[in-house]
Amino acid sequence: MHIGMLTDYVAVDFANGPALATQTFKRNMEMRGHEVTLIGPRPGRDQRQAPPGSILFDSVAFRQYDKVRFGFPKPMSTFLDRPAFEVVHAHTNALTMHWPALIRKLHGIPVVQTNTVYLPGFAHHAIPEEALNFGPTKPFFDGLTRGVENVFGGAFNEGDGLIVQCQGLVDYWRNRGLQIPIHIIQRPIDVRNFNRELGPDPFQRDFARGSRLFVACRHAGEKSLDQLLAIFAHRVLPHRPDASLTLVGDGPAHQSLRRLAETLGIAHRTHFVGERPQRDLPEWYAYADLFVYTSMTETFGQVVSEALWMGTPVVGFDDGMGVSHQVKHGDNGLLVAKGKDENAEFAAAVLQLLDDPAQRAAFGLEAARRQRLTSGPEVVYKAYEDAYASAKEHLAKNPPPAMSWRNLKDRVELTRRHLLPWVGLHGALVTLGSVPTSYRARSEVPFDAAPLNPADESYAHRGERTPLPAKTEDVASVAVAAESNAAPQRQRRASSARRESRRKNSER
Repeated sequence: MHIGMLTDYVAVDFANGPALATQTFKRNMEMRGHEVTLIGPRPGRDQRQAPPGSILFDSVAFRQYDKVRFGFPKPMSTFLDRPAFEVVHAHTNALTMHWPALIRKLHGIPVVQTNTVYLPGFAHHAIPEEALNFGPTKPFFDGLTRGVENVFGGAFNEGDGLIVQCQGLVDYWRNRGLQIPIHIIQRPIDVRNFNRELGPDPFQRDFARGSRLFVACRHAGEKSLDQLLAIFAHRVLPHRPDASLTLVGDGPAHQSLRRLAETLGIAHRTHFVGERPQRDLPEWYAYADLFVYTSMTETFGQVVSEALWMGTPVVGFDDGMGVSHQVKHGDNGLLVAKGKDENAEFAAAVLQLLDDPAQRAAFGLEAARRQRLTSGPEVVYKAYEDAYASAKEHLAKNPPPAMSWRNLKDRVELTRRHLLPWVGLHGALVTLGSVPTSYRARSEVPFDAAPLNPADESYAHRGERTPLPAKTEDVASVAVAAESNAAPQRQRRASSARRESRRKNSER
């Protein structure tokens, strides 16, 4: 099959989950015998370039985030001549999502979209809460959110399938009238990196094992890392002075978070590692004791998936979206309800697992097992193929009216319906983001570099199952030891219960 993959990032130029997922997708689908052509905004001259053969739109930089570029519908050669794709997979959160709708109408190619943004949740971080809930401005922002939802929903409904990564997004889009098939497919793990042999422990030497908290993510407001630092300072360290918190990542809030750690008096027990290439992350996950995550804007949470894959339990908030879709409370981690006492309850969950190594070990073993059922490459890429087959069937049953770019009437209609919203809204976003910030995403870090000793990933495309990582052997031994220690106690309790039952029966 020839797949056209529409993406916002045709190359990995900075720490970026969607860009890394796109490159992993291309490599693995080609290993399965498919051909993949990337389609997206042309990178700037100082950025990493797209793979040869990619289809690139003219683009303009978004200066608020210097590595992000918005694509515009030029050149229009794909409107005149049918691309060689059998299916278009659109993994974009920008208005280039109008391009697959055009291709479907002009050339009858089935389209599958991927949605990774929960718009109401993101709005609460993009717009100040005071403005969102202030009486005179609330109707405006509510209307703005509904308008953006209508743009996305309208584009999705013009396709043949939508891929989401959690049940919460299925419910969200069904409630907004989406009619097309929806598929839940988790983002795959790059087993080439995450199933290789582990290197040495990367944590600071004075951060002892058994009390290491870890988080990896972009340092931005929507990740709520300031809340995590406050919980650690006020509610974890007073009870566990040996606890440590290590943060991998960078972003607009990085410097302010470092200053906050100083203000809270916890700089000696926190370590801001900065950006690290993807190939370095398995060691951080594997040698951590808990992955702690306070973000409420995840429609999946790749870092959560990676932590679980490496057998590290997660403590997070019950967000009804990506985190709670992956973390099963009491099985592979603990979830905390949002509310008045959320900080205290989050800390209590952390302390509970720090104080119970056997439970941590059992959670870790279950985490690794579960994640292989949902994020293993043999599972995910087969699910993509099934979604494409479903899209072909949907298109056959729901063909669009035949249209041609060479027909003036059709061109006017397509311009009104797709090109004007695409150009207009992207133009507005570029204008709004025209004021540059001091933050610059680091691009010199080889985020997409292969590990020095990559694990074999070809098994996943021969129908074999993903093995558990080496770490889980240690996890399993701890869990077995804990089980062995607990078994005699259970036997004594059971014997006591039988004696009590016999006593009561004799009294009757």
